Amino acid sequence: MSADQPPDGLNDIAARFSELWRALSHDGDAPREPAETGMLADRVRDALDRRLSQLNEANAIFIANTFVVEAVVHDGMPAQVHRVRHRDLQTLHALKTLRPDHADDAVSRDLLLREARLSMKISHPNVASVHTALRLADGRPALIAAWMPFTLSDCLNTQLFSPREIRQAMISILSGVEAVHAAGLIHADIAPDNLLLSGEDLKDLKIADFGIALERGQRHGDLDLAAAGHSEFSAPEQMEGMVLDGRADLYACGLILTLLLERCEGEGRVQEKLAVLAGHLSQQERKSRPENVSAALRLLMKIDI
Repeated sequence: MSADQPPDGLNDIAARFSELWRALSHDGDAPREPAETGMLADRVRDALDRRLSQLNEANAIFIANTFVVEAVVHDGMPAQVHRVRHRDLQTLHALKTLRPDHADDAVSRDLLLREARLSMKISHPNVASVHTALRLADGRPALIAAWMPFTLSDCLNTQLFSPREIRQAMISILSGVEAVHAAGLIHADIAPDNLLLSGEDLKDLKIADFGIALERGQRHGDLDLAAAGHSEFSAPEQMEGMVLDGRADLYACGLILTLLLERCEGEGRVQEKLAVLAGHLSQQERKSRPENVSAALRLLMKIDI
């Protein structure tokens, strides 16, 4: 078949296409509203893009004519996280937005956009930065980031780790924290739920969720976020509402290292040295912790496997 000749069967498809367009644009003999026709056409296009043999009866949700919502993976207060698929690239992404009942919450809206601005300051392999921000049809802001289906919490519940894997995980976490601090920020919510993975390799851990991150010299009370974050990983000074520095994030890293060691296979001198480092990082008095992330990384790198 030459490039100028239509493929076999095109005439039949063209005839059926006319019938399809009639069904999309009319309900019986009555014309549909343009918005309804557009929605139906979007659903047909999505099914064709995915090579589906039939349409799903559930109402598909399209965002910016680019993404289709596949699932709500987190439904909190006031934000939701959706797994969405790019309609042309067929790639998966995470979309974070406000719950519909918070669409008019000006404070939450401003905080979500603030999260996007802070996250986009950082480009590092161990930080899950926001790619862009969109505005939904009802005015809610929405943040788009890479889709990473697993968290360190998932791994802690299902896996055992070797000392080498634990050391690599901490290198990844501390390297990401170092990039956060280099951007003039304190993450203030380093926790297993906010450490994301695309697979099982702990070196690919990425720090996510800058919802309560602070710029250097701030306290959460300045942002009306006094009770924010995973309190079980919050440093004492954070719980007291003090101005934070990078050592607050080191405290959380020490607690995470302790959790990893609880899932460590076997015993030995390496585990003992890692346990000593975990205790150093998570000292109650911040002056007793390493002075910064670089110092913590140097201590970690001295532990030979």
